[in-house]
Amino acid sequence: MLSLFSTSSDDAGFRLQYMEVFNWGTFDQHIFRINPQGNNSLLTGANASGKSTYIDALLTLMVPIKKDRFYNQSSAAVKKGDRTEETYVLGHYGTILEEGKSSISKQMLRDTSTYSVILASFSNTDQKKITLFQVRWFSNNELKKQFGVAHVPLEIGKDFTQFDRYGNWKKRLDRTYNANSSKKRIEFVDSAAAYATRISGLFGMRSDKALSLFNQIVGVKVLEDLDLFIRTNMLEELDAESEFIQLKESFLTLMDAKTNIEKAKEQIKQLTPINEIAIKLDKIQEDLQLLNTSKDTAIFWFAKKATELGEKELEKCKEKLQQLNQEIAELRREEDELKQEERSISIAIERDEVGSKIKDLEKEIKQLEQKRDNRKTKIDDYNKIAQSIKLSTNPNEETFLETREKAKQLKQNTQLKIEEENDNLRTLKNKEDELSQLTEDLVNTIQTLQKNKNNIAGREAEIRNEIIEHIGASKEEIPFIGELIRVKEDELAWESSIEKVLHNFALRMIVPTKYYSKVNQYVNNHNLRGRIRYDKYEGQDYLSNFRHKNINENSLLNKIEIKPKTEFYGWIENYLESQFDFVCVDTLSEFERYSEMAITQNGLIKFKRGRHEKDDRPHIIRKENYVLGWDNKEKIAVLRKELTNLQSQQTENRKAIVNKNTEIKNLGIYKDECHNLFSKYEKYDDIDWQSYAKEIQRKREEKEALEKTNDRVKQLQTQLQKVQGDLKQLSEIDIKNKDREIFQTEGEQKSIEKTINDNKAIIGALGNIDILLFETQNPDLLNIEYANLETERTNFQVKKSREISELDRQKRSNEDDVKIKINAFKQPSEEITNKFKDWRSDVNSLPDSINLEFISEYQKLLERLEKDNLPKFEKKFNDYLEETITNKVGDFRMFFENWSDSIKENIRHLNDSLSEIDFKNNPKTYIQLIASPKKNNEVLEFRKLLAAAVPNIYQMNASIEGKKHHFNENIQPFIERLDKEEWRKEVMDVRSWFNYKAEEFYKENQQKFKTYENMGQLSGGEKAQLTYTILGSAIAYQFGLTKEGLQSNSFRFIAIDEAFKAQDEDKARYLITLCKQLHLQLLVVTPSDNIHIVENDISFVHYVERKEERHSWLYDMPIEQFKEEKDKYLNK
Repeated sequence: MLSLFSTSSDDAGFRLQYMEVFNWGTFDQHIFRINPQGNNSLLTGANASGKSTYIDALLTLMVPIKKDRFYNQSSAAVKKGDRTEETYVLGHYGTILEEGKSSISKQMLRDTSTYSVILASFSNTDQKKITLFQVRWFSNNELKKQFGVAHVPLEIGKDFTQFDRYGNWKKRLDRTYNANSSKKRIEFVDSAAAYATRISGLFGMRSDKALSLFNQIVGVKVLEDLDLFIRTNMLEELDAESEFIQLKESFLTLMDAKTNIEKAKEQIKQLTPINEIAIKLDKIQEDLQLLNTSKDTAIFWFAKKATELGEKELEKCKEKLQQLNQEIAELRREEDELKQEERSISIAIERDEVGSKIKDLEKEIKQLEQKRDNRKTKIDDYNKIAQSIKLSTNPNEETFLETREKAKQLKQNTQLKIEEENDNLRTLKNKEDELSQLTEDLVNTIQTLQKNKNNIAGREAEIRNEIIEHIGASKEEIPFIGELIRVKEDELAWESSIEKVLHNFALRMIVPTKYYSKVNQYVNNHNLRGRIRYDKYEGQDYLSNFRHKNINENSLLNKIEIKPKTEFYGWIENYLESQFDFVCVDTLSEFERYSEMAITQNGLIKFKRGRHEKDDRPHIIRKENYVLGWDNKEKIAVLRKELTNLQSQQTENRKAIVNKNTEIKNLGIYKDECHNLFSKYEKYDDIDWQSYAKEIQRKREEKEALEKTNDRVKQLQTQLQKVQGDLKQLSEIDIKNKDREIFQTEGEQKSIEKTINDNKAIIGALGNIDILLFETQNPDLLNIEYANLETERTNFQVKKSREISELDRQKRSNEDDVKIKINAFKQPSEEITNKFKDWRSDVNSLPDSINLEFISEYQKLLERLEKDNLPKFEKKFNDYLEETITNKVGDFRMFFENWSDSIKENIRHLNDSLSEIDFKNNPKTYIQLIASPKKNNEVLEFRKLLAAAVPNIYQMNASIEGKKHHFNENIQPFIERLDKEEWRKEVMDVRSWFNYKAEEFYKENQQKFKTYENMGQLSGGEKAQLTYTILGSAIAYQFGLTKEGLQSNSFRFIAIDEAFKAQDEDKARYLITLCKQLHLQLLVVTPSDNIHIVENDISFVHYVERKEERHSWLYDMPIEQFKEEKDKYLNK
């Protein structure tokens, strides 16, 4: 290995050839140049002449990052911040209190219209040349700057005099030096950091830290803390924070995967009971449908059965009626014979005077009995009417009159009720018309979708069909855009929002050129009875695949797909990218970060130019109105479900109409009965049969008294009574009974005929219905008799109604339960939302609990979670776990081990170099740096946790569960401890793991002479000598002087401002000797009274003087000339 001093010559490395400044500080309007030509030189002049100003220009060129650079380091009196790049460009040179003003104003040589250039040119023995340059100017009172590096010598007078604020000077430089060169000879660098990195690399420096060291050397001070200096200036600070961020990102990725698993499991846990209830509800709905179908079919079946059995019963009734008519004819013949016999006996009695009187009485009694019986019939009829309308029966005369008035009032009230119910009936019939129209439209939509195989129905689809039929095109040739786009299966959570954005675009047709004129002609010449929009397609090539696409990964475009192999693919893709590149965001905070073109999962859309929109109208958000996709099976299923719902509403509405008609009919009957009560019975006498019964009793008593006085008449009367008894038996009992039986049979016949007609009307209204399944399900009804048919019919409907009611109750109960669970799922507890931040965005697009018809969305989500998401999350977690445990933690530990090893190696290399430097001469000694482990409990804890986090061979080969255990017990606590920034910064800087000190050894026998830990114990001279020695090793390390084979590319230039201030000459000469040993070019800045210390070791002098207390002036000359003309300069 080459030692510190293994250089090819004393001129090795990059050395300063010249430096120029223009409009920098008090160096005004002229170009001021120093020209050391790679040799040691002296910058001198009186105090406040401008020496530090010139050196600050050098610092600005070499140390571009402000925090690493300190201006005017030689002056302890200048306040920090008094000198800045702005003050140097403007030429501040003093302050003045103007007359009439209370505040001091700054004096400056230039205003903001000026510009400033500084440059320095370096070269090495390999003839490599590097010119550093910086240009500064003001724009809108803001200081602008341009950094640059040239691989050729540049000069301000030759290259920068044509400066302008529009950048043309840069173009001229580029054209001059780069136009005919294969490699760029001049580079423009935009940022200070990039400039620092570039010049560090060009000069062979170990890192950007070398530039900070250059700044420290310029204003070298005696070291006060040896440990701190070695740690911060002689050892590289590696980016441990980035290593931690990488590890934490891996950890966070793993934790995200773990959180996703926990969230998926929690969602599955909550969705499982929802799914179970949904299955129950489906079963209940299926059972309800079967019951309703059975109940509806029963109406037809019982009507058909009643017709069949009624016709058989009617035939029996007719036969029975014919037999009864024959029997009554025979009874009437016998009656005629008895009446003849009665007349003969009565004539014999009438010839007797007493008998005649008795006969008159009998006639009167008979007339009275007719009147009594007539009123008895009327009172029975009256009582039936009064009972039916819930009024008093068998009234006295006063009650009779009151009841008539009540009946009149009830009739009026009932008429009003009938009118009200007729209004309700009209409402139901209107609803029937509306439901019929909706059903018809829905059927037409389903039929259209079945024909078109896409999701676009309605008038737009009809117009498209009319157009293509007229012009002879196909649907594939003139498609709707919507049937060529669909939402990806794994992005259905965004379907509602995407449908809102693309709805109008999807309803546009694409018309190729060959059909364009025909379509225009048809559309223009026909009343479309609707609206159609279309785009002309000219078939050009779209080179989207060859251009760079800057599409956000969360773009809407990544959530949809275009139908493969369609000729319109490129056109649609190009249009979507230009018009619909919306970013899909999960939170409102994200939404508000985008100035335009963003959308949330809930459908809030931000367009260009600040326009916002959210459309939650029912017809927009209903799934059956979605229009995207080339497969409409799901939409047809949704519409069929809606059709079933409409048909159920129709059935219920028709039942309500039947019930309402029945109610109105019953009210009419009630009204008629009220009318009959007061119209048929105007006088109380019409129903007063009791008065006539009393009169009959009196007449009978009179007749009995006459009969007791005449025996012959009595005998005849006995005969007459027998004949009359027989006649009465025959007329009043036998014939009446037979008449009654005939009447009943005729009534039965009419009833049967009415039953048959009524049931035939029901059959006619219902149409033909298949009853095979009904009879299979209800075999006990097949043997039903006509006599009990109505009872069975009523019982069957009552039973089914009860079963339906019970199922409805179960349905409501389950719906109530599932609504609670859905609400809990969509509006989770604070504990869940705190744990799973994106839970709400996951569930926002799911239907609310009021829309249970879409509960299948929850079932689909459960299925996706169980079959897709959870296994995917678990696989990701296991993969990330494997990667984190196997690689990331190991890499993290290796980073610190390598850093620790590199520190030890760097100390060894520095010590190799230090062993060649004579620290003392009599006897000769040298310095060695010692790095010993520091006792720090925090660092020990860090290293212990780090060691525990790295798995051993058994843990690396363990099962997934074993690795999870290792992660939970060792890695996660380690990361959480490192999350504390203050602790992390303390323990992750490996340089702070060691204590640094210097030890002095005899060269003769390598025995230790002295240890230097605390600088406070040393004298001023010892401090300075140790400082210079340590600085020398730092320079050698950072400037690349120890790198093998790279000495010609090492940086060999330093500048020291006020180097010999407050130092004895021996220590000053030690510094110069040290620079010689390191083969460093030295620019010494010192007042004129210390020139004698260095004049034998320099080749050039740069003398600065102040003119008119405003301007600085620079004289550049060889040392020989300065010696000859010294008095000329020093005695001014």
